Amino acid sequence: MSAEAAAVKTRAADAAGPDLARLSPERLEAMHDAAATVLECEQALAKSGMSVVSEVLRGQGDFVTWERYPKGDIVDAETHSQYFYHAHAAEEMTEGENGHFHLFVRPAEIAPGLEPWDLPGAVVPQDERARFAHIGAISVDSHGRPLRIFTTNRWVTNETLYRAADVIDLIDHFAIRLAHPNWAVSQWLNAMVVLYKPQLESLLRRRDAVLNEWGAAHPGEDMLEDRRLQNIGEMVIGHAQQIAAIEAVLPAGA
Repeated sequence: MSAEAAAVKTRAADAAGPDLARLSPERLEAMHDAAATVLECEQALAKSGMSVVSEVLRGQGDFVTWERYPKGDIVDAETHSQYFYHAHAAEEMTEGENGHFHLFVRPAEIAPGLEPWDLPGAVVPQDERARFAHIGAISVDSHGRPLRIFTTNRWVTNETLYRAADVIDLIDHFAIRLAHPNWAVSQWLNAMVVLYKPQLESLLRRRDAVLNEWGAAHPGEDMLEDRRLQNIGEMVIGHAQQIAAIEAVLPAGA
């Protein structure tokens, strides 16, 4: 990683977390309920000797860097949501990370006509149904315990890049309602998106700010394909801290 790219990543990682006190009681309550679902899924899997990692890798052969699991991705055609799990080389991941889930939604059926971000070098499939937006990635350790959430540059996932405000509007549509590879994994991912949506929102806004800064500093360069700019922003996450933050501002009786 170049010093310049490292500086971008450091600034993003140091960004303050979202202010949950600004959220409505209804949203805080939804996040609190999502936390219960996340913990229930993790506990149920653990009691069976499983984890979200074991289930996406089950029956997939050797776990190979950069390969996508389960093979063929998990795509819910009814909700237009999609995910895969994979790993990078150790030096490209955070300490203790086994891999991460990349989460996507396909806007064509959710928000027809949504315009991609018209940045220099943007790759936009002519067929609107082939476009997909990356809402974020969740890193986990080998036991499936979440470590961080992060956003990436366009080339990392080959997504169609949309502005943060548009992607944020799509987040609530993410839902995997499939039993494959495991119903608990689907429920866990859905609940994780609700529980940590404020972090996802902050990181997407930060991604846009970094891209604007990078573009201004490197005029004429194809920043969306620039390998110096990979993971644009990240936040360390933890269930105990998130639940405590929610309960600190959740109105009594909610």
